[in-house]
Amino acid sequence: MEMSCENDLFCGVNNASGKSPDEMTDLEKKHTPVIEAPDKVKAGEYFEVKVSTGVYMAHPNEYGHYFGWIEIYLDDTPLGRVELQPVMSSPSVTFKVSATHSHEGKRRLRALAFCNLHGVWEGEKEIEVE
Repeated sequence: MEMSCENDLFCGVNNASGKSPDEMTDLEKKHTPVIEAPDKVKAGEYFEVKVSTGVYMAHPNEYGHYFGWIEIYLDDTPLGRVELQPVMSSPSVTFKVSATHSHEGKRRLRALAFCNLHGVWEGEKEIEVE
């Protein structure tokens, strides 16, 4: 029997990329992590990446409904992970990372945020590595 991921928020990673906030559903607005980082970085040098949740619409963060963690990646290379507590108001995390495992050119920063009721959500930002 083949199973379908359609309408199953816990099947895979939820992603609203390519949509403007005006085009997003309320569910997407509450859960999509937003990345703030320089547009251009030098390979091997440290830079800051801020990942925020609840930017487009507030997300409840209480014991029954919360973000449990936030991770960041450069393409598919893991850069960091932070575990979160249920009572944080719209969690945001700042990572200090470097692009040491990346070749020059356009790269994709990816942030994953896990909501205990609505699964894993992805946000992304393209950066240039020199």
